[in-house]
Amino acid sequence: MEVVVNNTTVEFSGLLNEESSVELIKQGLEQAVKNSASKKEVNLDFSKVKRANSCGILAWYKILDTFDCTFVYINAPRWLVEQFNISDFLSDKTRVQSIYANFYCPSNDTHEVLLLTLGNEIPILDNYDEFNLVLKNKDGLDLEIDFEPSEYFYFISSNPQRFKKEAA
Repeated sequence: MEVVVNNTTVEFSGLLNEESSVELIKQGLEQAVKNSASKKEVNLDFSKVKRANSCGILAWYKILDTFDCTFVYINAPRWLVEQFNISDFLSDKTRVQSIYANFYCPSNDTHEVLLLTLGNEIPILDNYDEFNLVLKNKDGLDLEIDFEPSEYFYFISSNPQRFKKEAA
């Protein structure tokens, strides 16, 4: 896995698995923490990571535990959102700012992946059973949700007070 530090944002690319260099990841996080010394907040961008396996996820848990700062997930791809929905993946020292989600355009039978920000396009709700979101594509055509909101946003509805506090 490649690690690029851009001020207080750490951008990852490749695969998060048993071949990922724990030392390289730690060095990137340490540099970003130093860059944000006053805020002690680092952004984590996994948008270019294609997937992760259980070995990579376990290593990731252990790495984050060694730091004393807040990590903010931005541009989280679908595989990472699925990890958020597993209990205890998100800790008190992590937040989620934005995630990617799949949409479908029935007018031209196309699929798109859009970035959604928590507290903006995604309201913080206790329950997403009846939630619907229709957005426009670049041609002004309606895009419909192509996922089950109650499952995809479970990480929010399972602890809405946490996300309401973060959005405030």
